[in-house]
Amino acid sequence: MTIKIDLENLGTVNKNRVRISNTDTNKSVDLYFSYKTIVGVNNLCNINEWSTTTGKLLNEIEPDHKKRVTRDVLLAELEKRLNDVLDNRKEIAEGVRL
Repeated sequence: MTIKIDLENLGTVNKNRVRISNTDTNKSVDLYFSYKTIVGVNNLCNINEWSTTTGKLLNEIEPDHKKRVTRDVLLAELEKRLNDVLDNRKEIAEGVRL
């Protein structure tokens, strides 16, 4: 399995996207970070629990506030998407949760 990881700054220090791609399956996931905090997965984003600065990034990911989700839902989606990209391989250490 070949994994490619790309980091893209989206204009300011607090707005970054990390794309994790499995080049064997052509599957990928986009992770959005405000500073060091993950706030979005693909087009799904967290409700704003932070400042207006993070809110600007959230507005770029999902402008419709009604479509934003709680932290638990976002983290569950993160785990699901990472498992899909990583193809649920058994090489991942047993007992380690993504």
